Amino acid sequence: MGGPADAGRHREAPRAGRLVREVLKFAAVLVIVGGAAFGFISLQERKGYGLKEGSPAPGFQLRSLSGGTADLGTLRGRVVLVNFWATWCPPCVQEMPSLERLHRALGPEGLSVLGVSVDEDEGAVREFVARHGLSFPILRDPGGHTAASYRTTGWPETFIVGPDGTILRILVGPAEWDTPEALAYFRGLLPRRRAAAERSTSPTR
Repeated sequence: MGGPADAGRHREAPRAGRLVREVLKFAAVLVIVGGAAFGFISLQERKGYGLKEGSPAPGFQLRSLSGGTADLGTLRGRVVLVNFWATWCPPCVQEMPSLERLHRALGPEGLSVLGVSVDEDEGAVREFVARHGLSFPILRDPGGHTAASYRTTGWPETFIVGPDGTILRILVGPAEWDTPEALAYFRGLLPRRRAAAERSTSPTR
């Protein structure tokens, strides 16, 4: 049986968890303000402090809200957008509609959009997805292990992975993912589009 010291520690643990959550929420607000100032909204890229562009994307197998398992390794040959987010993160909420529009626009052409939620409360994630009508796969990373393997520095943080499994771009902060410039960028990465462009520019024999 624990003594008074144990009881004190048990009372402090939830308090510490709430403090961490409030600090992260405050940091998220700073990200959205700073993001607007530095142009993240227009798909400006920023180098990651951990993983580097051009390095292999860490593999993962995560459970989706639909009940299946998403394995990054099975998506080799496709361009994959991996977005780390949380329901309580204001800039994450801000960019979700444009991520959904990007998925609807380029999913049929071969772009895979994966949302990796770091929320602990699955019910909150399900309610958020239903309220916003999200149709791209939402994966669960409640312990943050996959986010840690990607060395995320804040949320949202997005990794664009090429068909060969290497990281092409790392973006920290919210973005408008379906601007004409963004759509043109992603279309230029898609294998079928690139192959067609190369055929059209190759010299005739």
